[in-house]
Amino acid sequence: MAIDWVSTLQEQAEFAKQIADDVAQTLEIPDLSQAQASRLYRVVAQGAQTFDRIIEEMEQHDVDDVDLTDAAETIADTWTNLSVTAANKLRTLQGLEPIKMADDPNNED
Repeated sequence: MAIDWVSTLQEQAEFAKQIADDVAQTLEIPDLSQAQASRLYRVVAQGAQTFDRIIEEMEQHDVDDVDLTDAAETIADTWTNLSVTAANKLRTLQGLEPIKMADDPNNED
């Protein structure tokens, strides 16, 4: 059975957007606990890992449609940003320095 990559990526994009909205709402909670931030990070990490498996499957099926690979890269970037954002909130609550992204304009390194 052939995989409908367009539908798969559309579903994944919608799911990533839903998680992004949830992350934004959760991070606005003024008294967010370390346990809640840790749970949030685990949910985001799990979503990112699931999407990584989809990327691997696309590579195994030699998907070479530029539009599909561009869409997949955009979704992967969303998961990366969500992961760093959730990790940084947890790190901040733990008293640690946040992770700095290489392409972050605020990164002075």
